[in-house]
Amino acid sequence: MAGSKRKKEVKQKEVPKGKIIAQGGDPERYYSENPAWTFANSDQEMWAFTQDHIGDVIWTEILPRLKALESKTWNEILVRDKKQNHSLDLNELNKVAQDRLASRYIEAESLISLRMSGNHRLYGYMTGRVFNVLWYDNDHGDNSTCVCRSYLKHT
Repeated sequence: MAGSKRKKEVKQKEVPKGKIIAQGGDPERYYSENPAWTFANSDQEMWAFTQDHIGDVIWTEILPRLKALESKTWNEILVRDKKQNHSLDLNELNKVAQDRLASRYIEAESLISLRMSGNHRLYGYMTGRVFNVLWYDNDHGDNSTCVCRSYLKHT
């Protein structure tokens, strides 16, 4: 006999108690919202968001850039300006970066790269409209030490 023709009904003893779902409804709605930032999960070891790694660049480059981005929507940042700011498949990341995500139990589907200037990038993940800053990479390019290598064309 191939299988039972009775409908099986799942019985639930009780409704689970705990945290509410962080993001419900339309997951695309944040595209029409302005960005917000959090540094609570920033890495303090690799591509660290620390004074030793960043120095005065926080005041001269990063904060002015983040302030400028706050006047835009995520649609303008990630769709219109997708050449500079875009999502990355986790498989595209440096092996060290992939291992750091795993060791920190970060299970994002993808990371976002925000261009600060020239070869400086902020990497993080989204929770609703909030960009969770993970790393500051001051050497983005065609090298093996950056978070996500950018291969030069025609080389």
